[in-house]
Amino acid sequence: MFLKPYRPKSSAALKGSESKKLRARLELAFPHISAEKLLPAKANVTQLKILTHGGTASIVYCVDKQPMFFELDGGQLVPTLYTLWSTPEILPYFTTHEGVLPKLTNGADLMLPGVVPLGVGLSMYGHYKKGQLVGINLTNNNAAVAIGQLARSSDELYMCGGHGVAVKVLHLFGDKLWSHEPSMLQQIPLMKTKALTTEDFPALGAVQQPRKTSQPQVLPLALSQPEQVVEPAAEPAIDAIEASTAALQLEEHNEPAAEIGPTLETQLRNAFLAALKNNGKKLPLPLLTSNFYRLYVVNEAAQQIDLKKTRYKKLSNFLAEMVDEGFIVVREETKGVDKIISVDLEHPELLNFITDVKTNDTNGAAETPLFHSELKELYIVTDVTASFFTKLNYKRGEGIPVAQVKKIVREYVSKHAAINPLTKIVQPDEVLRELCGNREGTLSEITSIITSKMEHSYQMCSGKDTSGKPQIQMSLATRSGNKKVTLVSNIEAYGIIMAELIKLCKQGAAASTTIVKLPHQKHEQLQVQGNQIRFIYTLLTETYKVPPKCILGLELAKDGKKKRK
Repeated sequence: MFLKPYRPKSSAALKGSESKKLRARLELAFPHISAEKLLPAKANVTQLKILTHGGTASIVYCVDKQPMFFELDGGQLVPTLYTLWSTPEILPYFTTHEGVLPKLTNGADLMLPGVVPLGVGLSMYGHYKKGQLVGINLTNNNAAVAIGQLARSSDELYMCGGHGVAVKVLHLFGDKLWSHEPSMLQQIPLMKTKALTTEDFPALGAVQQPRKTSQPQVLPLALSQPEQVVEPAAEPAIDAIEASTAALQLEEHNEPAAEIGPTLETQLRNAFLAALKNNGKKLPLPLLTSNFYRLYVVNEAAQQIDLKKTRYKKLSNFLAEMVDEGFIVVREETKGVDKIISVDLEHPELLNFITDVKTNDTNGAAETPLFHSELKELYIVTDVTASFFTKLNYKRGEGIPVAQVKKIVREYVSKHAAINPLTKIVQPDEVLRELCGNREGTLSEITSIITSKMEHSYQMCSGKDTSGKPQIQMSLATRSGNKKVTLVSNIEAYGIIMAELIKLCKQGAAASTTIVKLPHQKHEQLQVQGNQIRFIYTLLTETYKVPPKCILGLELAKDGKKKRK
């Protein structure tokens, strides 16, 4: 449901009465869980209306910016992964093998052959109805990795003979809803598995009793996200009136109001320009000024803006200034009803704003991510294997990619152990004997023994990790008519999304930008018209946070203006 990007339609902070209604709905949907635990009384709750990639309208409820529940057709509330991680007992679980997770992230539903039976006979799939919400966890971790609805009742699943769909996946680890707020992303917590009892299979229709769960231990895996990736705008109120009401409610609860920056007018202006930049070509003109502000401007604001606290006091005063500066043209349809009838997308300040936002602004909203994300399979260094890996500068609890483990073992064996050149059998040294005993075997067998004593996990990664990657090479070349072009190689190794980088170069450098492949080069190159060495260097180091030591060719940049003779 959320594997592909969804489009926000509106967002609004819930009033106190609306939060109470939502809390009552949660009590009805999950009677075995305290509503105060799911939705604290003083939490900042935001209602986000979205349109999924498939055209389905839905509502997401965010608590302190983090998505915690979403609605299905008919109004059924579904907890997100963040809710299941904080309150594991809210849903029953179906367990699958860890190797199934990559298939789920590719859009597959959980098929019956992939379900690990939790009992025998009619109890092997519990006692649940068709459409029951369930969490999906792994054999090596009780923490949920996905949420879905049962495609059939438990009895029907038993009668299917091990074929067909078991759970229709609605939301899972790594999708767009999980990454709704990049600054608050969490990895899958590690919850140890335990033996199953009859309490795990309540009678059909019975109220599920809360189960005592150990405090989740978060995996020590740092999410590889760019430190300065622009984060989405804070969820603002629909209009200034509701914003003022929300502020009064905060005062009634003796909570400090959000700090107002010294340049509130500048923030409003930037939100206005961002709305034109991101939606100017898609605006359904003529458009009511109130709708333009509510649907477009507030969604681009870095934080909630109260018009009454600006020097404009009213939206009409602010838009009148924008009309005077030539950004928009407003016409009064009837008394008190104003509509925007045209927009100047070629306004010099708007063009300059596009450059500034993409290269320097770290607080604005980003429509698209800067880096490719991928699900990486890891092995975690455990207490048993720590004596081996700590000698190789790996810490206890550190995640190591699957391919890297075999490389580490091969290098260690080549330095500290003997290999029979004929049989390729490894003769373990003292350290390897602690892990493998006196058993001898091939390199693959030794590696398998070591990995069997490690925790198996997954990590959602992007392109920030630069270890072992080739340096980005910038160079100059001449094309037809003695025109200089800038060539940049090895960018794809850093997980950078090339389409977004090309867009930034076209807007920031105001130069033609393409992807080329030269006959003597194995990989593709980025080609930018003119000498754009310094611009590319600044873009990579400031926006993408690539370390300067990973970039070569800065000496070819222009020194500045030419000296007059």
